[in-house]
Amino acid sequence: MLSIKIFFQNRRFFAPAFLYSCFSLVFSTWIIYIPYIAEKLNISEGHVGGALFFTSLGSFVMIPVSNKLIDVLGVGRQAFWGFVAYAVSLYGIFLVDTYTLLCAALFVFGMMSCIFAISLNSLIANIEKQAGQYIMTGSHGFWSIGGIIGASIGGYFAGKYKMPLVHVSVVVTILVGLQFWLRKAYIHIKSEPLEKGASKRFPIKPLLAIAAVGMVILASEGAIADWSALYLQNEVSLKSYFLGFGYAFFSLGMTIGRFSGDGFSRKLGSWKLLQFAIAISVAGFILVLFRHPIVSIVGFGVVGLGFSVIVPEIYRLASNIKGIRTADGVSFIAATSNVGFLTGPVLLGFIAEVYSLFVSFIILTFFVSSAFFVTLYKRR
Repeated sequence: MLSIKIFFQNRRFFAPAFLYSCFSLVFSTWIIYIPYIAEKLNISEGHVGGALFFTSLGSFVMIPVSNKLIDVLGVGRQAFWGFVAYAVSLYGIFLVDTYTLLCAALFVFGMMSCIFAISLNSLIANIEKQAGQYIMTGSHGFWSIGGIIGASIGGYFAGKYKMPLVHVSVVVTILVGLQFWLRKAYIHIKSEPLEKGASKRFPIKPLLAIAAVGMVILASEGAIADWSALYLQNEVSLKSYFLGFGYAFFSLGMTIGRFSGDGFSRKLGSWKLLQFAIAISVAGFILVLFRHPIVSIVGFGVVGLGFSVIVPEIYRLASNIKGIRTADGVSFIAATSNVGFLTGPVLLGFIAEVYSLFVSFIILTFFVSSAFFVTLYKRR
């Protein structure tokens, strides 16, 4: 079983993996302030959902551009500068004073997120191939570590002191500074060329099942990140400085699963592992629906445990299809997954506006269950 020690013993693995922690810390700094921004701009849950759509839309439109940039900059260089741009774009969300400007700021935030995310996943897939070592799931574990820190400690200070620009400045300065120090371990890495004689067209058919699972899970993961704080506030009635604990426990479950996932992937195979993981996730959603403070927070942790291996595994599957480059496989899955990511959190917002967030999470539970049947079909 792959241990976290391998990352701390080898800077070649640690430096790019730590980019996931930086990614998550920036992202969680945004999501813990969603209730604050909704109150500041006096907007409803439906309007929040509409604004979140622009994050996904910005990400979606940048997918082909991101893939082309890798050819120009190299996957390592794009990962570094993509993170710098992503971190700095966080300021825009907190400086706006109208709903229209919030949508514009989130659109830019989504664009920078896409440039960074595609290059980062491609970078890890390339390193994994070159080293002959399974590190994709463990690397995603660093995202979860960042989520725990950002949602719990960051969430506590956000609720207690309400100084968002100071908070953002501290996070961005520290993380960008650390990456300037670590960048030499990965910035030189290029994406591998297309195999000689291979077709430039994607082999779409073997990617369809992977894409279907990715659409469901990315939509659901985005919904938890975007709506967990409001769910705990409106449906569970938690105090403001505990609202980040839903996402923190979700990230804790992610961490536990991800630092074990590479070993399970070797033993069980990708599709069997995905089937077990989705079943665990559904059980977690059922706990969330109890609407008891402790049970719901624990439920988010169980969902995180199930989700932990799914996204890394679909990227691993997509990056190992013969005849296409790693960056092309990753970007294809990113594109199709973003269809779900575009619509999932937004639909939840509108359902919450008409009914409630509780009804939204019931629908989300059935939505995740559908991915189980895709994995069941694929295994057979």
